[in-house]
Amino acid sequence: MKINKPTIVAPGWSYEKAMVASNYGAEEVYVGVPFTSLRMRQNKIYNFDDLKKTVDDLHKNWSKALLTMNIFPRNQDIKIFEKTVKEIANVGADAIIFSDPGTFHIIRKYLPDTPLHLSTQSSTMNRAAVKFWKEMGVKRIVFARELSLEEIKEIREKVPGIEIEVFVHGAMCMSYSWRCLLGDYMSGRPGNKWECSHACRFKYKVWLEEERRPGKLFQMEGDEDGSHILSSKDLCTIDKLKEIIPYVDALKIEGRSKSEFYVGAIVKAYKHVRDSILEKKKIDSKIANLVNVVPHREYRGGFLFNALKDFPEGEEVIARNEETKQSELRSPHSVRDDKKVGSTTLESAGPLFNRNYFGMFSNEYKEKIGKKYFHIQPKEVITPGMKIKFLSPTEMGELEVIDILDAKWNQVEKAHCNSWAMYMLTDKKLEGREILYE
Repeated sequence: MKINKPTIVAPGWSYEKAMVASNYGAEEVYVGVPFTSLRMRQNKIYNFDDLKKTVDDLHKNWSKALLTMNIFPRNQDIKIFEKTVKEIANVGADAIIFSDPGTFHIIRKYLPDTPLHLSTQSSTMNRAAVKFWKEMGVKRIVFARELSLEEIKEIREKVPGIEIEVFVHGAMCMSYSWRCLLGDYMSGRPGNKWECSHACRFKYKVWLEEERRPGKLFQMEGDEDGSHILSSKDLCTIDKLKEIIPYVDALKIEGRSKSEFYVGAIVKAYKHVRDSILEKKKIDSKIANLVNVVPHREYRGGFLFNALKDFPEGEEVIARNEETKQSELRSPHSVRDDKKVGSTTLESAGPLFNRNYFGMFSNEYKEKIGKKYFHIQPKEVITPGMKIKFLSPTEMGELEVIDILDAKWNQVEKAHCNSWAMYMLTDKKLEGREILYE
């Protein structure tokens, strides 16, 4: 079988995040459109001028821009949806990601030649559905996360000629392909229209009542992070990428609400492993291990490697799962110990804190006595003399902070998250968009 080179598809939910994704190796970046994409709360591209600049600069950086218009609109939303499609007609998008069949003809009306990608929100699960959308003119389908690799192989064989995109890394949803009603019910924030409130990540107090002991309630115990009974583990397939690559055209990374550090590190790791596999080169374990450096929940392979024959589970399957568990324990990419990222364990199913991320240099700098001071907005306290790990598109290592100036060129003793703009001199030659962590 001819080996594909699937593209790395990464989130760009702000101009900076989009450029980080592109700089660190993503060939395609999905970008939120004002008013018509999911996760509106995380979308930092507020207007169409910002959107145009983001798309143009991605193209200058040799990355494609995929625009997400994947809400499920209600009747009152159709008018604004059509107005928005008309607004972006000349933005220069390389593809539009949509989910609702009712929006298909609206998008086609104003963007007749722009490729359409069907969102995972549509929960495409079988070859008949894939064939239908192919005949409708859809170029790519982002498969439902519930599909196994065996099912994807079958669809690839039975319906050739359509691009297949699968999620390979990031947060998973406790609902069926992100069709969550919890946020709508609990906070009036529908996840399949405007924004997800991440209700599944909340702590819950759960009380059990035994049938023959009415009125006597037993509280379910949690751990130091609380009881996160609805929160799923994170998806990570980096150690099984070789098995996935032959059957897909795009490898998608979830992370719209994550930091630039998260996006840059994960894109760099997956691109390195993908290229090493295709070029038959040795994988650099330090780069691959970036998936464990960023804050995350306990990792699993999701549904990709669950065969349908394994359900419902029996004793034989339970034994096999235990064997798989022991194998994962030995894997260098599986984290099951009690290491901490900030105040949250890596095994936590709940919210995560990004306490090892110090900030990212922009590509803006000022020169003083022939030395470049790069602009940064710190996420944590940074002081002169600190040695911090850094990540760039081309290298990893450690740098030392030599000097810090504020926006008025006054020397300061420290920079912190309330600092609007700082300029730093380091002992390393910088290019901009280097990430500081740990």
